[in-house]
Amino acid sequence: MKSLLNVENLNTRIFTKKTVVNVACDIDLTIGAVEIFGIIGESGCGKTLSMLSLTKLIPPSAQITSGHIYLNGEAIELNNEKYLQKVRGSQISYIFQDPSASLNPLFSVGQQIQEVFLTHKKMNKNNSKKESLKLLELVGLKPEKIYYDYYPHQLSGGMNQRAMIAMAIASKPKLLIADEPTSSLDRITELKILNLLLDLNKKFGLTIILITHNISLIQDFAHRVAIMYAGRIVETGLKNEVINNPKHPYTKALLECIPQNRSKEKLLNTIKGNVPNLSQLPKGCKFHPRCQYVMDKCLKDEPTFTNLKGEHSVKCYLW
Repeated sequence: MKSLLNVENLNTRIFTKKTVVNVACDIDLTIGAVEIFGIIGESGCGKTLSMLSLTKLIPPSAQITSGHIYLNGEAIELNNEKYLQKVRGSQISYIFQDPSASLNPLFSVGQQIQEVFLTHKKMNKNNSKKESLKLLELVGLKPEKIYYDYYPHQLSGGMNQRAMIAMAIASKPKLLIADEPTSSLDRITELKILNLLLDLNKKFGLTIILITHNISLIQDFAHRVAIMYAGRIVETGLKNEVINNPKHPYTKALLECIPQNRSKEKLLNTIKGNVPNLSQLPKGCKFHPRCQYVMDKCLKDEPTFTNLKGEHSVKCYLW
């Protein structure tokens, strides 16, 4: 499989007056061309900031302290803002968690899609509007001439998400990062949005990174997956390898939390404890305070990756 994105030893920290927070620690990823890659973990595990670091869309208090990122074999120049402005949107696009908050309330959705063509493709207004209407039709906002003039507050959450997707693919990027793209949607709309992303993956050869806390979504839509905990990737591999044969206790616990057909008397499984504050991480394995398999060495030293069968790797002393 030809790789599109290579991330090597990426470390991102947030500096506050009192402490330093490691939001992404030693992230290594290889994403194949035309692949749908899932990143899974509870809220606060560093999924979003890790992916925002790829184009340095991080808050002013954050800093990428080390790491190399390659897109199609070419290094992304993280210290060159003018260069990054060209990469954002044109080569790497994002779908953010809350489309209603991400879209500008002062402009119609059509105008906001059109702006992508004006900025990145240098089209004139007539051609850019024609292309915007085509995209609205592609993402299912029909009749597109009417929706072009609608403002975000006039659309439902699912419609705003479709408009966000249209904006994200307008410049035909190589990589689309979808951050919890269905978190605020009902189940039926969620499936429609995910199927739309799947169609775009097949139709345009679009590589997609799907960030989610819902491991059940990955079962139907991803090719490979990485499990994140406390700013670290703790398990990675082909979807079927990880989901059907999980090795890290955290992955097992996430899978056990998926609702199943069960008697009404039986409570839903949960993971004891909470995701640790990233500024106050425990020594050793960061999951050990919540792990039922904890050993003495888990309390002292953080495990490194162990390569298992195929592409399956895990950070755990059990293996």
